[in-house]
Amino acid sequence: MKRVHYAWVVAGVTWVTLLASAGFRSTPGVLIVPLEHEFGWSRATISLAVSINLMLFGLFAPFAGGLMERFGVRRVVIGALLTVSAGSGLTIFMNQSWQLDLLWGVVVGTGTGSMATVLAAIVANRWFVQRRGLVLGALTAAGATGQLIFLAGEQQHSWWLSPPYWGYHSWRC
Repeated sequence: MKRVHYAWVVAGVTWVTLLASAGFRSTPGVLIVPLEHEFGWSRATISLAVSINLMLFGLFAPFAGGLMERFGVRRVVIGALLTVSAGSGLTIFMNQSWQLDLLWGVVVGTGTGSMATVLAAIVANRWFVQRRGLVLGALTAAGATGQLIFLAGEQQHSWWLSPPYWGYHSWRC
């Protein structure tokens, strides 16, 4: 039996990480209406957090590449995953719009930006020579796939995102 080269394991773990990161970053699109109903915030207020998130997602990627070169991919990705976890986990305690801007906009935007396409490029370049293009394409596609899977799943099950199912018990713990 032929063993799978460890590079493919690394590519698979990276693919799942990028998929989850992209899905998490795009989640507020489905949460706009429940956040409007729960807190009484306008769409413009909620969209500000999404805009900050997208801006930092794009702006932080080059710096994340430098950090990966200096401190290592593992440390930066673990830090980014912890940042996304903290930012999203603390949203259950928010009750003002500036907290959404800080947590979802700044914290989650920075964390997901650290796992953007730069992670795919670094993994493909470090682990692959012969199939580099294939791996880079698959890892880049993980972002779109994550958005598709997460958003479709969240939309399908969005009934529990609105009061009385989620509402008071989750957002205001």
